[in-house]
Amino acid sequence: MMIPGHKSTFKTLLTGTILWIMGTLTGLGQSREEETDSLNLLEINKSIINNNNNPQALAHLYLKLGKSYESIYGFNKFSLEAFQQSAGLFKQTGDSANYYDAIMKVATIYYVDNFTKKYALEHYYAALRYFKKTGDIENKIHCQLSIIDTKKLQKPFDYKLITELKEVEKECISYRYDLQLSYAHNLLAICHIINGNLNEARKYANLSQMYAEGAKIKWLVSLNYFYMGKIEDHNHQKKKALDYYLKALALSGETKNVAYAKDITEAVAACYTDLGDHKNANIYHKKTLSFINQFYESEQTKNFRLEKVNNQFKNLQAESKLIEQEIRKTNMQNVILVIVLIFLVSGAIALYIGNRQQKLISNQQELINEQKIKNLELKSLESLMQGQENERSRIARDLHDSLGIQLSQIKFFIETHGKNFLPEEKKSVNRIIDEAFYEIRVISHNIHPFSLSNFGLIIALEDLIHKLQSIKKTEISIRKYGNFPELNQEAIALLYRAIQELINNALKHAHPNKIIIQIITNEEELLINVEDDGNGFEVGQEEKGSGINNVIFRVEYLSGQVIWQSSPERGTSVMISVPLKKVTAS
Repeated sequence: MMIPGHKSTFKTLLTGTILWIMGTLTGLGQSREEETDSLNLLEINKSIINNNNNPQALAHLYLKLGKSYESIYGFNKFSLEAFQQSAGLFKQTGDSANYYDAIMKVATIYYVDNFTKKYALEHYYAALRYFKKTGDIENKIHCQLSIIDTKKLQKPFDYKLITELKEVEKECISYRYDLQLSYAHNLLAICHIINGNLNEARKYANLSQMYAEGAKIKWLVSLNYFYMGKIEDHNHQKKKALDYYLKALALSGETKNVAYAKDITEAVAACYTDLGDHKNANIYHKKTLSFINQFYESEQTKNFRLEKVNNQFKNLQAESKLIEQEIRKTNMQNVILVIVLIFLVSGAIALYIGNRQQKLISNQQELINEQKIKNLELKSLESLMQGQENERSRIARDLHDSLGIQLSQIKFFIETHGKNFLPEEKKSVNRIIDEAFYEIRVISHNIHPFSLSNFGLIIALEDLIHKLQSIKKTEISIRKYGNFPELNQEAIALLYRAIQELINNALKHAHPNKIIIQIITNEEELLINVEDDGNGFEVGQEEKGSGINNVIFRVEYLSGQVIWQSSPERGTSVMISVPLKKVTAS
Protein backbone atom coordinates (compact mmCIF):
# COMPACT_ATOMS: atom_id res chain seq x y z
CA MET A 1 0.00 0.00 0.00
CA MET A 2 1.28 3.45 -0.88
CA ILE A 3 1.91 6.18 1.65
CA PRO A 4 -1.26 8.19 2.44
CA GLY A 5 -1.47 11.84 1.51
CA HIS A 6 -0.67 11.69 -2.22
CA LYS A 7 -4.19 12.67 -3.30
CA SER A 8 -5.04 16.04 -4.82
CA THR A 9 -6.29 18.71 -2.45
CA PHE A 10 -10.03 18.63 -1.84
CA LYS A 11 -10.37 22.12 -3.25
CA THR A 12 -9.20 21.09 -6.73
CA LEU A 13 -11.60 18.12 -6.81
CA LEU A 14 -14.79 20.01 -5.95
CA THR A 15 -16.26 20.48 -9.41
CA GLY A 16 -18.78 23.31 -9.08
CA THR A 17 -22.33 22.01 -8.62
CA ILE A 18 -23.69 25.24 -10.11
CA LEU A 19 -21.94 24.42 -13.38
CA TRP A 20 -23.73 21.05 -13.41
CA ILE A 21 -27.04 22.75 -12.69
CA MET A 22 -26.62 25.28 -15.54
CA GLY A 23 -25.08 22.84 -18.09
CA THR A 24 -21.77 21.11 -18.82
CA LEU A 25 -18.86 22.32 -20.93
CA THR A 26 -18.85 21.29 -24.60
CA GLY A 27 -16.45 18.84 -26.25
CA LEU A 28 -13.31 19.64 -28.24
CA GLY A 29 -14.49 19.24 -31.85
CA GLN A 30 -17.35 21.19 -33.42
CA SER A 31 -20.22 18.77 -34.02
CA ARG A 32 -23.07 19.08 -36.51
CA GLU A 33 -25.22 20.47 -33.71
CA GLU A 34 -22.61 23.17 -33.10
CA GLU A 35 -22.60 24.02 -36.83
CA THR A 36 -26.39 24.37 -36.61
CA ASP A 37 -25.94 26.62 -33.56
CA SER A 38 -23.44 28.72 -35.55
CA LEU A 39 -26.13 29.24 -38.20
CA ASN A 40 -28.54 30.20 -35.40
CA LEU A 41 -26.00 32.81 -34.28
CA LEU A 42 -26.20 34.40 -37.72
CA GLU A 43 -29.98 34.45 -37.59
CA ILE A 44 -29.94 35.99 -34.11
CA ASN A 45 -27.49 38.69 -35.22
CA LYS A 46 -29.66 39.44 -38.25
CA SER A 47 -32.62 39.86 -35.91
CA ILE A 48 -30.54 42.13 -33.64
CA ILE A 49 -29.76 44.36 -36.64
CA ASN A 50 -33.42 44.44 -37.72
CA ASN A 51 -34.67 45.22 -34.17
CA ASN A 52 -32.08 47.85 -33.33
CA ASN A 53 -34.77 50.34 -32.23
CA ASN A 54 -36.84 47.83 -30.22
CA PRO A 55 -35.27 47.46 -26.72
CA GLN A 56 -37.78 44.84 -25.58
CA ALA A 57 -37.10 42.55 -28.57
CA LEU A 58 -33.36 43.23 -28.33
CA ALA A 59 -33.33 42.15 -24.67
CA HIS A 60 -34.75 38.72 -25.54
CA LEU A 61 -32.47 38.41 -28.59
CA TYR A 62 -29.33 39.13 -26.53
CA LEU A 63 -30.48 36.59 -23.91
CA LYS A 64 -30.89 34.05 -26.73
CA LEU A 65 -27.50 35.04 -28.17
CA GLY A 66 -25.80 34.46 -24.81
CA LYS A 67 -27.38 31.03 -24.47
CA SER A 68 -26.24 30.11 -28.01
CA TYR A 69 -22.65 31.20 -27.33
CA GLU A 70 -22.75 29.20 -24.09
CA SER A 71 -24.13 26.12 -25.86
CA ILE A 72 -21.36 26.15 -28.48
CA TYR A 73 -18.32 27.38 -26.57
CA GLY A 74 -19.11 26.83 -22.91
CA PHE A 75 -18.70 29.63 -20.36
CA ASN A 76 -16.86 32.48 -22.12
CA LYS A 77 -16.68 36.25 -22.28
CA PHE A 78 -18.96 36.45 -25.35
CA SER A 79 -21.89 34.79 -23.58
CA LEU A 80 -21.13 37.02 -20.55
CA GLU A 81 -21.29 40.19 -22.70
CA ALA A 82 -24.57 39.05 -24.28
CA PHE A 83 -26.19 38.30 -20.89
CA GLN A 84 -25.01 41.66 -19.51
CA GLN A 85 -26.44 43.46 -22.55
CA SER A 86 -29.71 41.56 -22.10
CA ALA A 87 -29.91 42.45 -18.39
CA GLY A 88 -29.36 46.14 -19.17
CA LEU A 89 -32.16 46.17 -21.77
CA PHE A 90 -34.59 44.29 -19.50
CA LYS A 91 -33.89 46.84 -16.78
CA GLN A 92 -34.45 49.68 -19.28
CA THR A 93 -37.85 48.26 -20.30
CA GLY A 94 -38.88 47.52 -16.69
CA ASP A 95 -39.07 43.73 -17.17
CA SER A 96 -37.90 42.72 -13.68
CA ALA A 97 -38.58 38.97 -13.97
CA ASN A 98 -36.45 38.55 -17.10
CA TYR A 99 -33.88 41.03 -15.73
CA TYR A 100 -33.15 38.79 -12.73
CA ASP A 101 -33.18 35.71 -14.97
CA ALA A 102 -30.34 37.36 -16.96
CA ILE A 103 -28.63 38.40 -13.71
CA MET A 104 -28.57 34.73 -12.64
CA LYS A 105 -26.93 33.81 -15.96
CA VAL A 106 -24.24 36.45 -15.40
CA ALA A 107 -23.65 35.20 -11.84
CA THR A 108 -23.21 31.62 -13.06
CA ILE A 109 -20.40 32.69 -15.42
CA TYR A 110 -18.75 34.76 -12.66
CA TYR A 111 -18.87 31.65 -10.44
CA VAL A 112 -16.46 29.81 -12.77
CA ASP A 113 -13.44 31.99 -11.91
CA ASN A 114 -12.17 32.30 -8.32
CA PHE A 115 -11.28 35.95 -8.92
CA THR A 116 -14.88 36.85 -9.86
CA LYS A 117 -16.77 34.76 -7.29
CA LYS A 118 -17.42 37.88 -5.20
CA TYR A 119 -19.33 39.41 -8.15
CA ALA A 120 -21.28 36.16 -8.50
CA LEU A 121 -22.35 36.50 -4.85
CA GLU A 122 -23.43 40.13 -5.41
CA HIS A 123 -25.68 39.07 -8.31
CA TYR A 124 -27.10 36.06 -6.45
CA TYR A 125 -27.96 38.21 -3.41
CA ALA A 126 -29.66 40.82 -5.65
CA ALA A 127 -31.75 38.10 -7.30
CA LEU A 128 -32.53 36.53 -3.90
CA ARG A 129 -33.95 39.81 -2.59
CA TYR A 130 -36.22 40.10 -5.65
CA PHE A 131 -37.50 36.50 -5.48
CA LYS A 132 -38.21 36.87 -1.77
CA LYS A 133 -40.15 40.06 -2.48
CA THR A 134 -42.23 38.48 -5.28
CA GLY A 135 -42.78 35.21 -3.39
CA ASP A 136 -41.11 33.06 -6.07
CA ILE A 137 -40.18 30.19 -3.73
CA GLU A 138 -38.54 27.92 -6.30
CA ASN A 139 -36.16 30.58 -7.65
CA LYS A 140 -35.51 31.81 -4.08
CA ILE A 141 -34.37 28.32 -3.09
CA HIS A 142 -32.21 28.08 -6.20
CA CYS A 143 -30.53 31.40 -5.26
CA GLN A 144 -29.94 30.25 -1.68
CA LEU A 145 -28.32 27.00 -2.86
CA SER A 146 -26.18 28.87 -5.41
CA ILE A 147 -24.94 31.26 -2.69
CA ILE A 148 -24.05 28.36 -0.36
CA ASP A 149 -22.33 26.51 -3.23
CA THR A 150 -20.23 29.63 -3.94
CA LYS A 151 -19.28 30.15 -0.26
CA LYS A 152 -18.64 26.54 0.82
CA LEU A 153 -14.87 26.60 0.13
CA GLN A 154 -14.18 29.96 1.76
CA LYS A 155 -11.81 29.76 4.73
CA PRO A 156 -12.45 29.54 7.58
CA PHE A 157 -15.48 27.38 6.92
CA ASP A 158 -18.76 29.08 7.91
CA TYR A 159 -20.78 26.55 9.95
CA LYS A 160 -23.91 28.66 9.43
CA LEU A 161 -24.02 27.22 5.90
CA ILE A 162 -25.04 23.83 7.32
CA THR A 163 -27.85 25.48 9.30
CA GLU A 164 -29.03 27.34 6.19
CA LEU A 165 -28.98 24.13 4.17
CA LYS A 166 -31.12 22.45 6.83
CA GLU A 167 -33.72 25.23 6.47
CA VAL A 168 -33.65 24.92 2.67
CA GLU A 169 -34.05 21.14 3.03
CA LYS A 170 -37.28 21.65 5.01
CA GLU A 171 -38.68 24.01 2.35
CA CYS A 172 -37.81 21.60 -0.46
CA ILE A 173 -39.62 18.77 1.33
CA SER A 174 -42.61 21.02 2.05
CA TYR A 175 -42.99 22.14 -1.61
CA ARG A 176 -41.83 18.78 -3.06
CA TYR A 177 -38.96 20.27 -5.05
CA ASP A 178 -37.05 17.01 -5.57
CA LEU A 179 -34.28 18.42 -7.77
CA GLN A 180 -33.52 21.26 -5.34
CA LEU A 181 -33.71 18.78 -2.43
CA SER A 182 -31.14 16.51 -4.10
CA TYR A 183 -28.97 19.58 -4.73
CA ALA A 184 -29.24 20.59 -1.03
CA HIS A 185 -28.34 17.07 0.15
CA ASN A 186 -25.34 17.05 -2.20
CA LEU A 187 -24.09 20.33 -0.69
CA LEU A 188 -24.66 19.01 2.85
CA ALA A 189 -22.54 15.95 1.99
CA ILE A 190 -19.73 18.18 0.66
CA CYS A 191 -19.82 20.43 3.75
CA HIS A 192 -19.57 17.42 6.07
CA ILE A 193 -16.67 15.99 4.00
CA ILE A 194 -14.85 19.30 4.38
CA ASN A 195 -15.29 19.10 8.16
CA GLY A 196 -14.33 15.40 8.36
CA ASN A 197 -17.79 14.24 9.52
CA LEU A 198 -17.91 11.19 7.24
CA ASN A 199 -21.00 9.50 8.73
CA GLU A 200 -23.17 12.60 8.13
CA ALA A 201 -21.59 13.06 4.70
CA ARG A 202 -22.46 9.47 3.76
CA LYS A 203 -26.05 9.91 4.94
CA TYR A 204 -26.67 13.03 2.82
CA ALA A 205 -24.85 11.63 -0.22
CA ASN A 206 -27.19 8.59 -0.09
CA LEU A 207 -30.25 10.85 0.26
CA SER A 208 -29.14 12.99 -2.69
CA GLN A 209 -28.55 9.84 -4.73
CA MET A 210 -31.99 8.48 -3.92
CA TYR A 211 -33.73 11.58 -5.35
CA ALA A 212 -31.32 11.87 -8.29
CA GLU A 213 -31.86 8.23 -9.32
CA GLY A 214 -35.60 8.60 -8.89
CA ALA A 215 -35.63 11.62 -11.21
CA LYS A 216 -33.07 9.92 -13.55
CA ILE A 217 -30.68 12.90 -13.42
CA LYS A 218 -27.52 11.20 -14.66
CA TRP A 219 -25.12 14.09 -14.02
CA LEU A 220 -26.19 14.31 -10.38
CA VAL A 221 -26.01 10.52 -9.98
CA SER A 222 -22.42 10.67 -11.29
CA LEU A 223 -21.56 13.57 -8.98
CA ASN A 224 -22.94 11.74 -5.94
CA TYR A 225 -20.95 8.62 -6.81
CA PHE A 226 -17.85 10.81 -6.95
CA TYR A 227 -18.40 12.19 -3.44
CA MET A 228 -19.31 8.75 -2.11
CA GLY A 229 -15.89 7.73 -3.39
CA LYS A 230 -14.34 10.72 -1.59
CA ILE A 231 -16.02 9.65 1.65
CA GLU A 232 -14.65 6.09 1.42
CA ASP A 233 -11.27 7.45 0.34
CA HIS A 234 -11.06 9.60 3.49
CA ASN A 235 -12.15 6.53 5.47
CA HIS A 236 -9.23 4.54 3.91
CA GLN A 237 -11.63 2.11 2.22
CA LYS A 238 -9.80 2.18 -1.09
CA LYS A 239 -11.68 -0.65 -2.85
CA LYS A 240 -15.07 0.90 -2.08
CA ALA A 241 -13.81 4.31 -3.11
CA LEU A 242 -12.53 2.87 -6.40
CA ASP A 243 -15.91 1.26 -7.17
CA TYR A 244 -17.70 4.59 -6.66
CA TYR A 245 -15.14 6.52 -8.74
CA LEU A 246 -15.51 4.08 -11.64
CA LYS A 247 -19.31 4.39 -11.48
CA ALA A 248 -18.97 8.17 -11.52
CA LEU A 249 -16.62 7.97 -14.50
CA ALA A 250 -19.02 5.73 -16.45
CA LEU A 251 -21.79 8.36 -16.12
CA SER A 252 -19.60 11.47 -16.36
CA GLY A 253 -19.74 11.98 -20.10
CA GLU A 254 -15.98 12.41 -20.49
CA THR A 255 -16.10 14.24 -23.84
CA LYS A 256 -18.51 16.84 -22.45
CA ASN A 257 -16.60 17.94 -19.35
CA VAL A 258 -12.91 17.08 -19.45
CA ALA A 259 -12.23 19.01 -16.22
CA TYR A 260 -14.60 16.73 -14.26
CA ALA A 261 -13.29 13.62 -16.05
CA LYS A 262 -9.74 14.68 -15.09
CA ASP A 263 -10.75 14.87 -11.41
CA ILE A 264 -12.27 11.38 -11.49
CA THR A 265 -9.38 9.69 -13.36
CA GLU A 266 -6.92 11.34 -10.96
CA ALA A 267 -8.82 9.88 -8.00
CA VAL A 268 -9.02 6.45 -9.70
CA ALA A 269 -5.24 6.48 -10.33
CA ALA A 270 -4.59 7.34 -6.67
CA CYS A 271 -6.77 4.43 -5.51
CA TYR A 272 -5.05 1.96 -7.81
CA THR A 273 -1.71 3.20 -6.49
CA ASP A 274 -2.82 2.68 -2.89
CA LEU A 275 -4.05 -0.82 -3.77
CA GLY A 276 -0.69 -1.68 -5.36
CA ASP A 277 -2.12 -2.06 -8.88
CA HIS A 278 0.56 0.00 -10.59
CA LYS A 279 -0.41 -1.07 -14.10
CA ASN A 280 -3.90 0.44 -13.84
CA ALA A 281 -2.53 3.38 -11.84
CA ASN A 282 -0.21 4.14 -14.75
CA ILE A 283 -3.13 3.89 -17.23
CA TYR A 284 -5.26 6.39 -15.29
CA HIS A 285 -2.34 8.71 -14.60
CA LYS A 286 -1.89 8.88 -18.38
CA LYS A 287 -5.63 9.55 -18.80
CA THR A 288 -5.36 12.38 -16.26
CA LEU A 289 -2.47 13.94 -18.18
CA SER A 290 -4.45 13.50 -21.41
CA PHE A 291 -7.51 15.29 -19.96
CA ILE A 292 -5.30 18.13 -18.68
CA ASN A 293 -3.90 18.58 -22.18
CA GLN A 294 -7.36 18.30 -23.79
CA PHE A 295 -8.73 20.97 -21.46
CA TYR A 296 -6.11 23.54 -22.44
CA GLU A 297 -6.25 22.59 -26.11
CA SER A 298 -10.02 22.99 -26.12
CA GLU A 299 -9.65 26.44 -24.59
CA GLN A 300 -7.20 27.41 -27.33
CA THR A 301 -9.48 26.21 -30.14
CA LYS A 302 -12.43 28.29 -28.97
CA ASN A 303 -11.08 31.48 -30.52
CA PHE A 304 -10.52 29.78 -33.87
CA ARG A 305 -14.12 28.60 -33.95
CA LEU A 306 -15.23 32.11 -33.07
CA GLU A 307 -13.19 33.38 -36.02
CA LYS A 308 -15.23 31.08 -38.28
CA VAL A 309 -18.42 32.74 -37.04
CA ASN A 310 -16.87 36.16 -37.62
CA ASN A 311 -16.20 35.25 -41.27
CA GLN A 312 -19.85 34.35 -41.61
CA PHE A 313 -20.69 37.80 -40.24
CA LYS A 314 -18.63 39.26 -43.11
CA ASN A 315 -20.84 37.35 -45.54
CA LEU A 316 -23.80 38.92 -43.79
CA GLN A 317 -22.42 42.35 -44.69
CA ALA A 318 -22.21 41.34 -48.37
CA GLU A 319 -25.83 40.19 -48.27
CA SER A 320 -26.81 43.53 -46.78
CA LYS A 321 -25.26 45.33 -49.76
CA LEU A 322 -27.30 43.19 -52.21
CA ILE A 323 -30.47 44.10 -50.33
CA GLU A 324 -29.42 47.74 -50.58
CA GLN A 325 -29.15 47.51 -54.39
CA GLU A 326 -32.63 45.95 -54.70
CA ILE A 327 -34.19 48.68 -52.55
CA ARG A 328 -32.51 51.36 -54.72
CA LYS A 329 -34.48 50.11 -57.77
CA THR A 330 -37.86 50.64 -56.10
CA ASN A 331 -37.61 53.97 -54.31
CA MET A 332 -34.72 56.45 -54.43
CA GLN A 333 -35.74 58.26 -51.27
CA ASN A 334 -36.00 55.05 -49.27
CA VAL A 335 -32.73 53.88 -50.76
CA ILE A 336 -30.89 56.86 -49.31
CA LEU A 337 -32.29 56.15 -45.84
CA VAL A 338 -31.50 52.43 -46.12
CA ILE A 339 -27.92 53.19 -47.30
CA VAL A 340 -27.34 55.38 -44.27
CA LEU A 341 -28.74 52.76 -41.89
CA ILE A 342 -26.82 49.88 -43.49
CA PHE A 343 -23.63 51.95 -43.52
CA LEU A 344 -23.93 52.64 -39.81
CA VAL A 345 -24.77 49.00 -38.94
CA SER A 346 -22.06 47.63 -41.25
CA GLY A 347 -19.55 50.06 -39.80
CA ALA A 348 -20.43 48.93 -36.29
CA ILE A 349 -20.13 45.25 -37.28
CA ALA A 350 -16.86 45.88 -39.14
CA LEU A 351 -15.49 47.80 -36.16
CA TYR A 352 -16.57 45.00 -33.83
CA ILE A 353 -15.04 42.31 -36.06
CA GLY A 354 -11.89 44.41 -36.60
CA ASN A 355 -11.44 44.86 -32.86
CA ARG A 356 -12.02 41.14 -32.34
CA GLN A 357 -9.48 40.26 -35.01
CA GLN A 358 -6.99 42.75 -33.56
CA LYS A 359 -7.42 41.14 -30.15
CA LEU A 360 -6.89 37.68 -31.66
CA ILE A 361 -3.74 38.89 -33.43
CA SER A 362 -2.49 40.49 -30.20
CA ASN A 363 -3.17 37.29 -28.28
CA GLN A 364 -1.36 35.23 -30.91
CA GLN A 365 1.61 37.63 -30.77
CA GLU A 366 1.68 37.37 -26.98
CA LEU A 367 1.73 33.57 -27.26
CA ILE A 368 4.60 33.79 -29.78
CA ASN A 369 6.52 36.19 -27.50
CA GLU A 370 5.91 33.95 -24.49
CA GLN A 371 7.23 30.97 -26.47
CA LYS A 372 10.33 32.95 -27.48
CA ILE A 373 10.94 33.88 -23.85
CA LYS A 374 10.38 30.23 -22.88
CA ASN A 375 12.94 29.11 -25.48
CA LEU A 376 15.47 31.68 -24.22
CA GLU A 377 14.89 30.54 -20.64
CA LEU A 378 15.43 26.92 -21.67
CA LYS A 379 18.67 27.80 -23.49
CA SER A 380 19.84 29.81 -20.47
CA LEU A 381 18.86 26.94 -18.18
CA GLU A 382 20.70 24.47 -20.41
CA SER A 383 23.90 26.57 -20.22
CA LEU A 384 23.49 27.04 -16.47
CA MET A 385 22.92 23.35 -15.74
CA GLN A 386 25.75 22.29 -18.06
CA GLY A 387 28.03 24.82 -16.36
CA GLN A 388 27.00 23.56 -12.94
CA GLU A 389 27.70 19.93 -13.85
CA ASN A 390 31.06 20.83 -15.44
CA GLU A 391 32.03 22.89 -12.39
CA ARG A 392 30.96 20.08 -10.06
CA SER A 393 33.13 17.62 -12.01
CA ARG A 394 36.09 20.02 -12.02
CA ILE A 395 35.90 20.69 -8.28
CA ALA A 396 35.54 16.95 -7.55
CA ARG A 397 38.60 16.18 -9.68
CA ASP A 398 40.63 19.00 -8.10
CA LEU A 399 39.76 17.81 -4.60
CA HIS A 400 40.67 14.24 -5.41
CA ASP A 401 43.69 14.78 -7.69
CA SER A 402 45.32 17.90 -6.27
CA LEU A 403 44.53 18.09 -2.57
CA GLY A 404 44.41 14.31 -2.22
CA ILE A 405 47.89 13.93 -3.74
CA GLN A 406 49.28 16.68 -1.49
CA LEU A 407 47.91 14.93 1.61
CA SER A 408 49.45 11.67 0.38
CA GLN A 409 52.81 13.39 0.03
CA ILE A 410 52.52 14.82 3.54
CA LYS A 411 51.75 11.39 4.95
CA PHE A 412 54.64 9.83 3.05
CA PHE A 413 57.01 12.54 4.27
CA ILE A 414 55.99 11.97 7.90
CA GLU A 415 56.41 8.20 7.51
CA THR A 416 59.92 8.52 6.03
CA HIS A 417 61.31 11.63 7.73
CA GLY A 418 59.30 11.81 10.93
CA LYS A 419 62.00 10.33 13.14
CA ASN A 420 61.68 13.14 15.66
CA PHE A 421 57.98 12.38 16.18
CA LEU A 422 56.97 10.27 19.08
CA PRO A 423 54.93 7.18 18.07
CA GLU A 424 51.75 8.64 19.58
CA GLU A 425 52.31 11.96 17.78
CA LYS A 426 52.93 10.22 14.46
CA LYS A 427 49.79 8.11 15.00
CA SER A 428 47.74 11.24 15.80
CA VAL A 429 49.00 13.10 12.69
CA ASN A 430 48.28 10.08 10.47
CA ARG A 431 44.75 9.84 11.91
CA ILE A 432 44.11 13.53 11.12
CA ILE A 433 45.37 13.06 7.54
CA ASP A 434 43.19 9.94 7.09
CA GLU A 435 40.16 11.87 8.30
CA ALA A 436 40.99 14.64 5.82
CA PHE A 437 41.19 11.98 3.06
CA TYR A 438 37.73 10.71 4.06
CA GLU A 439 36.18 14.20 4.12
CA ILE A 440 37.64 14.97 0.67
CA ARG A 441 36.14 11.75 -0.73
CA VAL A 442 32.72 12.52 0.82
CA ILE A 443 32.71 16.12 -0.47
CA SER A 444 33.91 15.03 -3.93
CA HIS A 445 31.20 12.36 -4.12
CA ASN A 446 28.46 14.75 -3.00
CA ILE A 447 29.48 17.32 -5.60
CA HIS A 448 29.60 14.81 -8.45
CA PRO A 449 28.87 11.15 -7.57
CA PHE A 450 31.23 8.70 -9.25
CA SER A 451 28.37 6.27 -9.86
CA LEU A 452 26.30 8.94 -11.71
CA SER A 453 28.61 9.07 -14.72
CA ASN A 454 29.78 5.44 -14.56
CA PHE A 455 26.82 3.25 -13.52
CA GLY A 456 23.67 5.23 -14.45
CA LEU A 457 20.62 6.67 -12.68
CA ILE A 458 19.37 3.67 -10.66
CA ILE A 459 22.79 2.82 -9.12
CA ALA A 460 23.44 6.52 -8.37
CA LEU A 461 20.05 6.80 -6.60
CA GLU A 462 20.64 3.62 -4.60
CA ASP A 463 24.06 5.00 -3.58
CA LEU A 464 22.42 8.32 -2.56
CA ILE A 465 19.74 6.50 -0.52
CA HIS A 466 22.39 4.38 1.23
CA LYS A 467 24.31 7.49 2.31
CA LEU A 468 21.19 9.37 3.44
CA GLN A 469 19.94 6.43 5.50
CA SER A 470 23.28 6.26 7.29
CA ILE A 471 22.65 9.74 8.75
CA LYS A 472 18.81 9.99 8.74
CA LYS A 473 16.14 7.96 10.52
CA THR A 474 13.78 8.20 7.55
CA GLU A 475 13.21 4.93 5.66
CA ILE A 476 13.92 5.53 1.96
CA SER A 477 13.28 2.92 -0.75
CA ILE A 478 13.31 2.74 -4.54
CA ARG A 479 11.05 0.52 -6.68
CA LYS A 480 11.37 -0.08 -10.42
CA TYR A 481 8.63 -1.35 -12.78
CA GLY A 482 9.10 -2.24 -16.44
CA ASN A 483 12.24 -2.53 -18.56
CA PHE A 484 14.45 0.40 -17.64
CA PRO A 485 16.10 1.83 -20.80
CA GLU A 486 19.62 3.19 -21.18
CA LEU A 487 19.45 6.96 -20.60
CA ASN A 488 21.68 9.64 -22.05
CA GLN A 489 24.10 11.40 -19.68
CA GLU A 490 22.21 14.71 -19.83
CA ALA A 491 18.93 13.06 -18.79
CA ILE A 492 20.67 11.04 -16.03
CA ALA A 493 22.16 14.21 -14.51
CA LEU A 494 18.90 16.23 -14.75
CA LEU A 495 16.66 13.48 -13.32
CA TYR A 496 19.15 12.65 -10.54
CA ARG A 497 19.31 16.31 -9.44
CA ALA A 498 15.50 16.63 -9.59
CA ILE A 499 14.95 13.50 -7.45
CA GLN A 500 17.74 14.53 -5.07
CA GLU A 501 16.05 17.95 -4.64
CA LEU A 502 12.66 16.31 -3.90
CA ILE A 503 14.20 13.96 -1.31
CA ASN A 504 16.11 16.83 0.36
CA ASN A 505 12.94 18.98 0.47
CA ALA A 506 10.97 16.14 2.07
CA LEU A 507 13.67 15.51 4.69
CA LYS A 508 14.05 19.22 5.43
CA HIS A 509 10.41 20.37 5.53
CA ALA A 510 8.04 17.36 5.76
CA HIS A 511 9.90 15.25 8.41
CA PRO A 512 8.54 11.94 7.02
CA ASN A 513 8.94 8.43 8.35
CA LYS A 514 9.03 6.95 4.85
CA ILE A 515 9.98 8.09 1.36
CA ILE A 516 9.23 5.87 -1.65
CA ILE A 517 10.66 6.44 -5.14
CA GLN A 518 8.85 4.60 -7.94
CA ILE A 519 10.20 4.45 -11.50
CA ILE A 520 7.77 3.15 -14.14
CA THR A 521 8.52 2.75 -17.84
CA ASN A 522 6.31 1.98 -20.82
CA GLU A 523 6.70 2.29 -24.58
CA GLU A 524 6.29 6.07 -24.59
CA GLU A 525 7.03 7.55 -21.17
CA LEU A 526 9.28 7.39 -18.13
CA LEU A 527 7.22 8.02 -14.96
CA ILE A 528 8.89 8.87 -11.63
CA ASN A 529 6.81 9.17 -8.45
CA VAL A 530 8.41 10.47 -5.20
CA GLU A 531 6.08 10.07 -2.20
CA ASP A 532 6.38 10.75 1.52
CA ASP A 533 4.12 10.46 4.56
CA GLY A 534 5.23 13.78 6.05
CA ASN A 535 3.45 17.00 6.95
CA GLY A 536 2.12 17.89 3.48
CA PHE A 537 0.83 21.31 2.42
CA GLU A 538 -1.96 23.09 0.52
CA VAL A 539 -1.11 22.82 -3.20
CA GLY A 540 -1.16 26.30 -4.77
CA GLN A 541 -0.60 28.14 -1.46
CA GLU A 542 2.97 26.97 -0.87
CA GLU A 543 5.56 29.46 -2.18
CA LYS A 544 7.96 27.82 -4.64
CA GLY A 545 11.62 28.25 -3.70
CA SER A 546 14.59 27.97 -6.00
CA GLY A 547 14.85 24.22 -5.32
CA ILE A 548 11.28 23.49 -6.49
CA ASN A 549 11.73 25.78 -9.49
CA ASN A 550 14.92 23.91 -10.38
CA VAL A 551 12.93 20.65 -10.37
CA ILE A 552 10.30 22.17 -12.69
CA PHE A 553 12.90 23.70 -15.03
CA ARG A 554 14.88 20.43 -15.29
CA VAL A 555 11.76 18.38 -16.11
CA GLU A 556 10.40 20.98 -18.57
CA TYR A 557 13.79 21.02 -20.28
CA LEU A 558 13.23 17.30 -20.93
CA SER A 559 9.75 18.17 -22.39
CA GLY A 560 8.13 16.62 -19.30
CA GLN A 561 5.49 17.57 -16.73
CA VAL A 562 5.44 17.73 -12.92
CA ILE A 563 2.25 17.23 -10.87
CA TRP A 564 2.17 17.95 -7.10
CA GLN A 565 -0.46 16.17 -4.97
CA SER A 566 -0.56 17.02 -1.26
CA SER A 567 -2.72 18.08 1.68
CA PRO A 568 -1.85 19.03 5.27
CA GLU A 569 -0.90 16.05 7.47
CA ARG A 570 -1.50 13.71 4.49
CA GLY A 571 1.95 13.64 2.92
CA THR A 572 3.07 14.61 -0.57
CA SER A 573 3.29 12.84 -3.94
CA VAL A 574 5.21 14.31 -6.88
CA MET A 575 4.67 12.72 -10.32
CA ILE A 576 7.28 13.39 -13.05
CA SER A 577 6.45 12.33 -16.61
CA VAL A 578 8.99 12.63 -19.47
CA PRO A 579 8.89 11.20 -23.03
CA LEU A 580 11.31 8.30 -23.55
CA LYS A 581 12.53 9.64 -26.90
CA LYS A 582 13.85 12.73 -25.06
CA VAL A 583 15.89 10.84 -22.43
CA THR A 584 17.07 7.58 -24.00
CA ALA A 585 20.62 7.21 -25.30
CA SER A 586 20.85 7.62 -29.07
